[in-house]
Amino acid sequence: KPERDVLMQDFYVVESIFFPSEGSNLTPAHHFQDFRFKTYAPVAFRYFRELFGIRPDDYLYSLCNEPLIELSNPGASGSLFYVTSDDEFIIKTVMHKEAEFLQKLLPGYYMNLNQNPRTLLPKFYGLYCVQSGGKNIRVVVMNNVLPRVVKMHLKFDLKGSTYKRRASKKEKEKTLPTYKDLDFIQDMPEGLLLDADTFSALVKTLQRDCLVLESFKIMDYSLLLGVHNIDQQERERQAEGA
Repeated sequence: KPERDVLMQDFYVVESIFFPSEGSNLTPAHHFQDFRFKTYAPVAFRYFRELFGIRPDDYLYSLCNEPLIELSNPGASGSLFYVTSDDEFIIKTVMHKEAEFLQKLLPGYYMNLNQNPRTLLPKFYGLYCVQSGGKNIRVVVMNNVLPRVVKMHLKFDLKGSTYKRRASKKEKEKTLPTYKDLDFIQDMPEGLLLDADTFSALVKTLQRDCLVLESFKIMDYSLLLGVHNIDQQERERQAEGA
């Protein structure tokens, strides 16, 4: 359990530390340009991480122990995506406006986490900014919902709309394309078979999450769905062993 409750002012705190290349009494020497590292709402994000059972040592180890792996599929926004070598976290570069917007959302996001722990909204674990050479690089750390250790045979980005919702020819040429709503209707006309309790819980969670997004006045969102086919995986294993 977190050490103390999050206070309203915790959402607006920005901690900053300067890293000169020659080092200082607080920072080690390094071979890069001087830079400043900013941590946004450190107490609030620490609370979020503890809520999801992420220990500080494990978090730092995941982010810093091995080089990050760049993902080859950048979002439409032009953001760069990285995954930690242990597959735990996604690191996404964000523009100033996005970072600002996320900061404004934090109090409502915190309230939703407490009221709806089964939320399927992204889990944000940290927001940071590196300032160097007159440039600002802002990144957000999130949960990795589709780890590479579990092979996805199909991947869909679903908006609940059919207007222009078919994967492009270029997208379909990729090793693991991200299909869209019309592709889902075509390829899986019967949808996904879920037991009644799972279906009911999922629908309730999605309805709650949509209400939260509506309260934030967010319109452009979608559900990322990954399908791991156990039978197909078994066939692939047998083919490899043959």
